[in-house]
Amino acid sequence: MVEMVKHTALSGEDKAGSGDPFCNAGGDALWDEFVACHRYAHFLQSSAWAALKSRFGWQAMRATVGDGHALTGGASILLRRAAGITVAYVPRGPVVDWSDMAATQAVMAAVREQARQAGASVLLVEPELADSPAAQQQLIDLGLRRSPNTIQPPSTTMLELGGDEDALLARMKSKWRYNVRLAERKGVTVRALQRDELPDFYKLMVETGTRDGFGVHSAAYFEAAFDLLTPHMGAFLLAEHEGVPLGALVVVRCGQMAWYVWGASSSRERSRMPNHALQWAAMRWARAHGATRYDFWGIPDEIGKVAVGLNQGSGAGTPVDEIPLDLEALPSHDLWGVYRFKQGFGGEVVRHAGTWEMPLRPMGYRLFQVGRQLQQVMREVQKPRDTHVQPSTVNWQPVVDIATWQSTLAELPAPHVLQSWEWGAVKAQTEWQATRWALRGEGGSAVAALQFLDRQLVPFLPIRVGYVPKGPVVDWQDARAVEATLAHVETFAKRRNCIFVKIDPDVDDGSDTGTRLRHAFRQRGWVYSQEQIQFKNTALSDLSLSEEGLLEAMKSKWRYNIRLAERRGIRVREGTPADLPAFYQLYAETGARDGFLIRPFTYYKTTWESYLAAAQDAGNPAGGALLLAEHDEEDAPVAGIFILRYGARAWYFYGASSERRRRDMPNYLLQWEGMRWARAHGCTVYDWWGAPTHINDPDDGLQGVWQFKQGFGASFAPHIGAWDYATWPWAYRLYTEAMPRVMAMVRRLRHTTSGAAGQTSPA
Repeated sequence: MVEMVKHTALSGEDKAGSGDPFCNAGGDALWDEFVACHRYAHFLQSSAWAALKSRFGWQAMRATVGDGHALTGGASILLRRAAGITVAYVPRGPVVDWSDMAATQAVMAAVREQARQAGASVLLVEPELADSPAAQQQLIDLGLRRSPNTIQPPSTTMLELGGDEDALLARMKSKWRYNVRLAERKGVTVRALQRDELPDFYKLMVETGTRDGFGVHSAAYFEAAFDLLTPHMGAFLLAEHEGVPLGALVVVRCGQMAWYVWGASSSRERSRMPNHALQWAAMRWARAHGATRYDFWGIPDEIGKVAVGLNQGSGAGTPVDEIPLDLEALPSHDLWGVYRFKQGFGGEVVRHAGTWEMPLRPMGYRLFQVGRQLQQVMREVQKPRDTHVQPSTVNWQPVVDIATWQSTLAELPAPHVLQSWEWGAVKAQTEWQATRWALRGEGGSAVAALQFLDRQLVPFLPIRVGYVPKGPVVDWQDARAVEATLAHVETFAKRRNCIFVKIDPDVDDGSDTGTRLRHAFRQRGWVYSQEQIQFKNTALSDLSLSEEGLLEAMKSKWRYNIRLAERRGIRVREGTPADLPAFYQLYAETGARDGFLIRPFTYYKTTWESYLAAAQDAGNPAGGALLLAEHDEEDAPVAGIFILRYGARAWYFYGASSERRRRDMPNYLLQWEGMRWARAHGCTVYDWWGAPTHINDPDDGLQGVWQFKQGFGASFAPHIGAWDYATWPWAYRLYTEAMPRVMAMVRRLRHTTSGAAGQTSPA
């Protein structure tokens, strides 16, 4: 019997009262028991890992073969859709007895059918099989072909955990044994990290990623991982000295295998050897929880290939001491330095069979191949680098904690709310990664700062786009600071493998500064963006006036409507998180009426709750307010607005209204109360967030909105708009010119295909 299970993450309420987060979810407990007891057990095939990925942009499904009580095989399948292509991925699976070809064929047939029904164009499989000619032939016989993609690292080092602790120490190189004991003598302690200490863990992760040049998941990702993996599958370990965090490590166990999954370290006190102490603690934790092997998870694949050659393709591991390498001559970047560290703990080098793929939909698979070829060309073709001097780049420093970021922005002119720490955390919901930088001058004072967001375009292809929303934050009249800032944005975009990076600073379009900046952009190779994500222009109200002055600046009809709303029984109150579902319903109604698309409630809920929480912190320059217009004769709010604040500026960001009570003018009273709220919280500017691109164009879609805002006395504020810097000009042209046509073709093809089949396409 083949069982198909769609797997989604459970809510906190679903998990209440259960030690196993999936014991009440259909066949999850049976599946996890099957995986844990299997020879090819892997934590990436657990229901907990599927739940984690399903919270962050993936759809998780499972296909199993068996009679419902005794499984013979199966696979947890992750699906990701981007650029019109759905990719199905089986990480370190399927879980099946690979020596039983009939069982393997049945499982692969179930996986293939499940992926095809989900609309996948290509299936990627990454079996937990040692690399050997026999394994490769078996995968070919199953209809798979070797993929040039690398998802999880194929090569690793594995350590046997058998024997007592003295035996385990004896397997290490003498210097490593010495460093483990040295860490203890120097006062380094390792303990399990508690959930409320996750900010310390995340700070260490960001510091490590920035130092070593790799991307880091969002704080919310690690929080979810903590909730799903600990304590039954894993532990977050923290190394400290006198209460100061020096390093962290995450170890996960499934069956008799444990894996070193994530690690982070501070640049401080490295001579105390906290990383050696962490690995030793992780091994001891793994042994105490029944593991007999420890996987260090990732070394350069070149070393794994050497090991395969030495064991003549038998699939057996090769002891690290038998690998013919001059360790001192190895480069320090990428995984080479990592290997130098890991091999000192002993063990053997193992190479897995790698990633294999199967086309499921010819057109989608061809598009997937085009994307892969694009990636390869980007690696091989070198764009001539600009000759601009990059002044003061050595003074750019990563910022990894919210307090430092807030104090940095406080030193700079007019920081935008989209450069706030909270906004970076919000965008992590849609797979944007935030990296924050500060440029410091003489004496350590802040000269510039920027929150750089980047996101991968297509699953499994490390091609990214970058964005500095409403930034960078710098004095745009300071030419040297501007040059240093643009140089850093360009350089970091290249480091992150971004096709291009976009910025959209709030600089007056008609000012001398705006003219000079546009010229500087063009000189450096920036182009005016055809995709203006934020509104190019806006409208502003001066809140430094008294309330009487603000009312006097309005048109008389607007003052009348404010008072009319009050006379007709409209009242405005400040909402709480409990009011967010009702506000979202209003927002959805507004979108349907006015023809704009909105995101799911979970996205807005996180956004709104983040800024409402920030408003409760008296020392936080960020904040927000939900204002709701109500009437005694209505059961629900008739209109609402959500205001964001940062420092001395407030933004009218979200507005929603019902057809009910529109004649009672609730929107006029709401905006007036919004301005009053902003003044009460120290704001001197009210940004109406959006005005026509061309003020005199009667066909501009924002003309009606502008007329409403102008009536409150708002002044038109034109900005220079968004500008793009293409690190790969030809790829940028492909993305901005060809990709929209390709996407339109894919949509037409999918519509035709789904129509012919009598089905709707999967989301």
